[in-house]
This record gives sequence, structure tokens and C-alpha cells, in this order.
Amino acid sequence: MVRIIPMINLVDINKYGLIFFRLGVFLLPSAPVIAVFFFILSISISFFKNKLKLFSDKRDYLFLVAASLMLLISFIHYFDFEDVNFIFRIWDQVLEVEELKIISSPSYSSFIGLSNWIPLFLCFFGFQPYLKTSQDREVILKLLLAGSVPVLISGFGQIWFDWHKPMEFLNGLIIWFQKPNRTFSGLFNNQNYAGCWLNIVWPFSIAIFYEKTKNILRKGSSLIFLISIFIASFLTFSRNAWGGLFLAIPLVLGPATLYWIVIFILISIALIYLKTTNFLPENVNEIINTLLPAKFNILQTVLDQFSSSSYPNPANSRKTIFFITSQMILTKPFIGWGAATFPIYYGLRTSIYMSHAHNLILDTAFNYGLLVSILIFSNIFFICFLTFKKIFFININKFSDNYFERAWWTSFFVLFCSQMFDVQYYDLRISIAFWLLLAGLRCIIEKNPDNTTYTNQQTSLYPHQS
Repeated sequence: MVRIIPMINLVDINKYGLIFFRLGVFLLPSAPVIAVFFFILSISISFFKNKLKLFSDKRDYLFLVAASLMLLISFIHYFDFEDVNFIFRIWDQVLEVEELKIISSPSYSSFIGLSNWIPLFLCFFGFQPYLKTSQDREVILKLLLAGSVPVLISGFGQIWFDWHKPMEFLNGLIIWFQKPNRTFSGLFNNQNYAGCWLNIVWPFSIAIFYEKTKNILRKGSSLIFLISIFIASFLTFSRNAWGGLFLAIPLVLGPATLYWIVIFILISIALIYLKTTNFLPENVNEIINTLLPAKFNILQTVLDQFSSSSYPNPANSRKTIFFITSQMILTKPFIGWGAATFPIYYGLRTSIYMSHAHNLILDTAFNYGLLVSILIFSNIFFICFLTFKKIFFININKFSDNYFERAWWTSFFVLFCSQMFDVQYYDLRISIAFWLLLAGLRCIIEKNPDNTTYTNQQTSLYPHQS
């Protein structure tokens, strides 16, 4: 008697894949290692079910060509390895001592650097089946925001309740840094990474707050998120975070809000100026001081962020970093210098330690050559441009009809802009969020009848994946 084995239900498999994907999104900010485990499961199911359909558009192959070139260049770096070292002094803020450190790059460092790109290209393709409709993206948007609660709690606890001891879970598998900083960093390694993550979810909090609902609880909780993320972003004292705060508002809510933003900025500048020049009456000064945390002077810290004294050595300025990096890229335009070598070669030229090029496009070109950087970022620019055109200009009858789609585009745009002046991309949480948001934009471009929350446009600007 032959026993019949039932076929696997592909619908159920896809449902499990969606569950794993959403669990990964929710856990991403607080438990990235566990999130990656769920992402691997969801992507495996995604590729099993969709197979080569994910690569049906010719432009998708730009990332695959870039990946192939990066692998080839890594072999060249391995066999043409130069053993160089850089010795520098660094101040340990915790121990309050100056330490002598030496950094070197192993021959296989470019292979290690591939982990920042090739797996994330796969994420870009594998995430798309879970982001097809505007409803799918809205759920992810809300999960990213809800998953950021630990970021807010850890950061406010760090500042207001002196939570300054690293927290480890599952035998060190999850680490919340909780550094003894005077700025908001929380579970992230430093305030710039925290500010970058808050910039990602800030447009989402705006969109959810303006979502039409009569539920008082939902409206109240969305207001709490809005205020908390704004305050947390400000307390990072990251210029990128501050810029993202104000850049996102007109993109999500419309250009009319620029009027109020300009007024707010002018009032803030006026207060800072009057405060620092001791022009304000003493009683007004006392009122302002009572509103500020006693641990540090916010206004002075704000001024320090934009003061030339912040960069006593010109080699630390963005202008110098970009100029020297561009010079070195032109020296090796085709194969680059190798991943993880920037601190060494920049240090040998300037005697200053600098961890990266502070611009993701330049950093990629430095590591793997100009062609690789062009292949990756030209496609990113193209996707970003087409989605901007579709979301903001095509068949939009009411500006308030597509808060969530505009928030999604704004989140990626602000994140991408921040990588032009600093590079937080190499943090696992931020790089995954980067490609997740880009995958969502790729889905918005497609001709999809379910994407009806913002337009009924039936003409695709990007060939539909069949």
C-alpha cells in the first residue's frame, strides 16, 4: 500500500514567512541578533516561494553585478595585501586616561566587509514580498515604531535615572550599552547611532499622529510617541538628528508647515543668542534654567555643536575628510583600498584617527572602487526619484490621503541624507532598516492595484515583477 504524502501548503509557508518577518522588524532595535534569525527564516521562505521572480527587472541586477565585483575585488585585495599599521593616542572617557593604540587590517578584511553589503542585497530582494501593499508597509511602519520603545526607555533612563551600566541578556547575545554619557544614546553605542534610529521612526510618529481616528487611546499614545521621539532626538545633540527632525516635517505634512518651522528656528536662535550674551533679564534666565536639566547646559551644548572649536584640528573637519578621501579614491579608482583600511591610510596622512569617510558613497568607493559605488547608489537614486515622483506628484487629490507612504519615503530620504555627513550604516540595525525601507520603495514603484491609499494610478513607472 502506497502512502500518499500531502504537499506542503505554500500559502501557509508564506504566512509563516510574514510572521517571522514582522517579528524581526519588531525586535530589530532592541534585539538585532534575534531579529536577524527571524529575517533569515523569512527571506529563506521568500526565495523558496518566489524564486527568480524577485530579479525580473533589469535594474535589480545592478546590485548583483556590484556584489560580484566586490567579491572579485576582495580576492585582489587578499592576494595584493599590504601590511600597514597606524599607531595613535586616544582618550578613554570612562577611565579618564590616554591610551596608545595600534590598528592594522588583515588581508581578509575586504571579505569581512562584504557582510555589510551582500547579505543586505538579499534582504532587499527577500523583503519585497512582505511589503507589496500599502497596508503591509503601514503594519511595518507601526512595528518599527512600537519596537523603538526600548530605545526611548533606555535613553531617558540613562539621562534622568543614571542607568549607566551595560545590560546583557542571553549570555551577552544582546547588549544595551547604556554608556555614562550626558547625551541620549541608550542601548546604542553612541548618540549619533541613536539619533539616526530616531530619525528613521520620527516620520512614522508624525504620520500615525495625523492618522484619522476617533480612538482617544490611540491618539494619546501617538502623541506620547511624537513628543518622546522629538525630545530624545534633541537630547542626542547630534546635528544629523536635529536636521532630520525639521527636514521630515514638511515632507510628511506638506510645505505649509515650513512657515512654523522657520518661526520655531528663529525663536530658538534668538533665545540662544540672548541667553549666551546675558541679554535676558535675570528672572527670565532663572525660569529658563529651571526648565533645563541640571546635569548640563543645553544651550551651551547646542552652540558647541556648531562652533569651529569643535574641530581644533582641520583634519577632523568634514571638508578635509572628503577632500583627502576623494584624492585617495582617485589613486585607486578601480579596486579601492580595501574595507576597514580607511582609519589606517587616513591616519598615516593626517596623524589623526578617523574611523570612516563620513560619507557612505565615498566610503564605499574608498573600500571597493568607484564602479561598485556607482552601481549601488545610482540604482538607489533611481528608486528614490521614481517613488518621490509617484508619491508626491502623480494623481494626488488630497495631500492628507497618503501620510504613511510619504512617511516611508521621508524616513529613507532622511536616513540616506544623514549617511552623506556621517556613516551609521555599519550598525546592523541601521543597515537592515536602510534596505528594508528601500525594498518598500521598490514595491511602491511597481504597478500594484492594492496600492490605492494614495493613488489610483494604473501606469507603472517601473516594470512590474511578474
